[in-house]
Amino acid sequence: MHVCLLPAEILLDIFAIIHEDYNSVISHATLAALARTCRTFKEPALDTLWKHIDGFEPLVLCFPEGVHDRDVLGLGKLTFIRPPFAREWSIFSQYAHRIRSLTFEPSESDVIDDRIVQALISAPSLTLLPNLCRLHWFNDQECFIPLLRCLLVPTIRSLELRSSSSGTSWVPSFAKSALLTSLGARCPSIREFKCVYQSDSEDNSDIISDAVCGSRELFHLETGVLNTQALYHLASLPSLKSLYFRTYNIDSTQTDGPEFISQINLVHIAAPSLFALAHCLRNIRFLCCRSVALDIDLNPWGAPYDPLVVPEFIISFSKHFSPALEHLSVSFEPPLFSLEDEDILADSHFALAFDVIAPLLSLSRLTKVDLDWICASAIDDASLKRMAQSWPLLQEFYFGSGCRWLVPPSLTFIGFIYLIQHCPALRTIDMTFCACSVDTDSEPFTKTIPNENITNIFVGMSPIVDPVAVACQLHTLVPNLSGVDRFGPLLDVDPTSQFRNIDEGWAKVDEFLMVLNTAAKMRKSVDQATLECPDAP
Repeated sequence: MHVCLLPAEILLDIFAIIHEDYNSVISHATLAALARTCRTFKEPALDTLWKHIDGFEPLVLCFPEGVHDRDVLGLGKLTFIRPPFAREWSIFSQYAHRIRSLTFEPSESDVIDDRIVQALISAPSLTLLPNLCRLHWFNDQECFIPLLRCLLVPTIRSLELRSSSSGTSWVPSFAKSALLTSLGARCPSIREFKCVYQSDSEDNSDIISDAVCGSRELFHLETGVLNTQALYHLASLPSLKSLYFRTYNIDSTQTDGPEFISQINLVHIAAPSLFALAHCLRNIRFLCCRSVALDIDLNPWGAPYDPLVVPEFIISFSKHFSPALEHLSVSFEPPLFSLEDEDILADSHFALAFDVIAPLLSLSRLTKVDLDWICASAIDDASLKRMAQSWPLLQEFYFGSGCRWLVPPSLTFIGFIYLIQHCPALRTIDMTFCACSVDTDSEPFTKTIPNENITNIFVGMSPIVDPVAVACQLHTLVPNLSGVDRFGPLLDVDPTSQFRNIDEGWAKVDEFLMVLNTAAKMRKSVDQATLECPDAP
């Protein structure tokens, strides 16, 4: 069949491949040439070419030369010499209706001037881009808010509002608040909404919450602080699969909170403190959630966490999240590895007992556990064995290794063996333990099947004795291990003898692992050659 006889759907697929496989300049030129080739190619090529645009410059340049120009002040901004006439707007519409996605960057203020904005918001058509489905608005300037208002059409499915492409929030203002309160009416079918609209004012929380309550088809939501009404609304949406929000002050008198019954793939909650997070989890339930990530703001002037609050947090979490949970991640922002206060790092009061962690053992389907911020020095080998037996599906394990704790660990190499023995799917291990030689002729070493998934481990501030024996044990249990990462030495800190020279000890382990891996490869080559030529002398 001649290419010109192909259905429009197939041509669209072909042109989409051209658009994706080349850089933007080449693909745009190619698609423009295809659109001029024949009538059959014209519409699908133009649809592909105009499917996504960055800013309004491409559309403005569609007007005749006598309508637009560069400004005379030498700044190079696009401007209108005069307002476009009705017949000229029809040219604009020929391309505008093809646009499905628009990104509006902060740099637009250097590209188009006020005249362009005024003309666009006064266009004859009530909808500037009538088929727009995806809008990424990365701009904070008030002068563009009227233009944004014109772009909020019922066809929009994905909307992201930020101050810049690299920023995380949208700075509040009255004009933005007025726009957000009308979002539900303007874009009733939004499925993906990202807008962290927050400040010290509680009113801003109510505004973004009102916008959320007007959205009834949400699939993914990423926002700031939400009030109780918004959380109840979200809990009623069977479509919701991904939720990110922030919590501040929680009403401690509230006893009944929203219950999320429908399946949610990811819940991400940020909080100013572990205390605030614990209170939040006390008043909200996720009965069918696969993955949860919790971010806590690190106090730069105090202790990383209050050991007395952690038990309440763990209990609230274990009660209010589904036993079917697969991924659990709790982290501090910024991460605790930046902490260098020796008085805190060596304080045994931060070491959490096994009883604190025990409520999490009921989450038997966990494949990822990220608790790298805790001081796990009070957890011993027997406790880690129970944890490994309770989480047999573990693939990623981050435990007590995210900070340079100088409290001697109770875990030994035996605990590491238990982890390998009871969690055969493991591919990532980050934990601190006392690495030493063990009896390799008795259990649990002799009963442990080697794990071939792991190629690297992180040991934090793990003390080490007898690097040669440790390297041989690691190579036996984790035969594909190529190296061991760890923290470097602390500056201006005089640790106890256990923590001195650990970098040198683990560097020797790396050297011996290299030798053992090289020998293993040579032995494999010899064995393979023997199998291929069994009669060779």
